[in-house]
Amino acid sequence: MHAPRPPAPHTPAPAERQGHLTGIVLISVAFALFSVTDALMKHVTRTYPLFEAFFFNALFALVPIVGFALARGGLRTLATQRPLVHLVRSCFGIGAGLGAFYGYTRMPIADVYAILFTSPLIITALSQVVLGERVRVAQWIAILVGFSGVLLMLRPGAGIIDPGALGAMASAFCFAVSGLIVRRYGRTESAASYPFYGNLLAMAVLLPLMAPVFVLPDAAGFALMMACGLCGGTALLCLLGAFRIAPAAVVAPFQYTQMLWGVLYGALFFGDWPGPALLAGAAVVIGSGLYLLRREARH
Repeated sequence: MHAPRPPAPHTPAPAERQGHLTGIVLISVAFALFSVTDALMKHVTRTYPLFEAFFFNALFALVPIVGFALARGGLRTLATQRPLVHLVRSCFGIGAGLGAFYGYTRMPIADVYAILFTSPLIITALSQVVLGERVRVAQWIAILVGFSGVLLMLRPGAGIIDPGALGAMASAFCFAVSGLIVRRYGRTESAASYPFYGNLLAMAVLLPLMAPVFVLPDAAGFALMMACGLCGGTALLCLLGAFRIAPAAVVAPFQYTQMLWGVLYGALFFGDWPGPALLAGAAVVIGSGLYLLRREARH
């Protein structure tokens, strides 16, 4: 008796391959722009308070987001039937932004990225509790291996862990929860509605926080904060577009190209070079994340 043959691998049609290629280009542009945003934020927060820089980032990010909504059918595409979902997701989105931006004020960009790359591990770990998805033993092993890479980077036995690293870990957790919420309710809302309401809530929260520490920006500072927000908003639209036209398993691994940008911008503009422990730990985290993405694609 012959064993059943495994199914033949799927060969994408030309149009499907073109969609994959376009998605890869879009997501590569997205993460390149996210890295520009992060480098600008790191530079701006040397002069201006974090709450102020974050407020203007959220404000100017709305420009491409609203423009996209207008092009896709008008402001009615931003209407929602789940305001509570947007409120909860936006709160975690604010936590993710503040944690990451605070990390940039304390650590090199590449170091923060390496910690943020744990978010796919956290998503997988939480998916069983939040979404009821089965997490297999091999996936739990990959998660534990990935977090061992974080310990390798942070070296907790070597002294006090930098608060910036704690901010980055909080950001990774908040981003993971935000992603799970979108994964659960994403099909019931328009793509642009999530960043739209998220940025609106961020501005409402940050306005009273920045008021006591507000520093009137000069022309250069204002231009940099405007560029930061425009890059961030455009990057988010590219990200949404990539996931809309190509499978997650095809485009998601390109998140890790951010490490290249983080190392490049850190070295060029801030004189930061990653150490051996950071590179080794990042390799472990990235390897674990890619393994989980591959398993998700197969199942």
